Amino acid sequence: MQKREDRIRGVAKEWWLRGVSCSEASTTTHNRCAGIATPLEEQASHLLSGGMMHQGNACGLLSGAVLSAGLQAARRFDDDAMRSAATLCASVRLAEAFRESSGAVDCREITGQSLATLREKAQYMREGKARQCGQMLMKWANRTDTLVDDVLTEFESGEPSPSCANCAVETFEKIASEEEFAQSGPTYVAGLAGGVGLLGRSCAALTVGILILTLRHYASRRSQRRDSRFLGSLHELGFARFRKRPARLLQEFKLRFGSDLCSEIIGRLFTSPDDHASFIAEGGCREVITFVEGRVSEAH
Repeated sequence: MQKREDRIRGVAKEWWLRGVSCSEASTTTHNRCAGIATPLEEQASHLLSGGMMHQGNACGLLSGAVLSAGLQAARRFDDDAMRSAATLCASVRLAEAFRESSGAVDCREITGQSLATLREKAQYMREGKARQCGQMLMKWANRTDTLVDDVLTEFESGEPSPSCANCAVETFEKIASEEEFAQSGPTYVAGLAGGVGLLGRSCAALTVGILILTLRHYASRRSQRRDSRFLGSLHELGFARFRKRPARLLQEFKLRFGSDLCSEIIGRLFTSPDDHASFIAEGGCREVITFVEGRVSEAH
């Protein structure tokens, strides 16, 4: 057991020290511990750091684990309905465990500050908070590894809900190209539903739009090598051209709907995966999904 925990801590430390974002480090760490390597999807999670593009919402360590749970489910199950249901269930459990582990869910609460400006990001680095977040990843990865495996194992002998409608999956299906669709399938984003594991944080449709735009950036690069620590640090400080389109989408989304938070857009929290599935199956958030689809299509 101790050897396993030390191995996971080692993987987490390695990717944190690469200088990539917290969400990318989390996605990659959880993938590697599960024997998975999906470089494009891992890099595409970069902008979920700092509570989704430094908005202070759900911590990037949680979002990264949620995406990895979806990638693991995509490899364990053949049926998309089962993949989607298992991913969302695992994500709800992850959200509960993360709150217990860290005492809070939102980046701003955990770090005790905003990360919206360059000055604030520099302060975060200067005061040693980046190191604290790295230590949190090492602790979190050890707990998550077992939790995700336990939930997916439960689903191996079960049946998915009668309705597995999912806002994140529906958005991915509408805006992804055939190549992007075939890469890992649309269900790996299912855990973002309801604002990351039904927490009501960043809208899943918006988050998927940002993921797709970032995925296209990394897929189009001549070199497929992962960013160095130097480049990763610069990108986290905001010096990256690829952030412009996602930032524009975020700004336009907030202007249109008044908020980027799921709970504020629909006026409530989802009580369960079935509650969420029923809401989406009945046409909920159709306007939101259509808006993101249109904006991402214009940017393509």
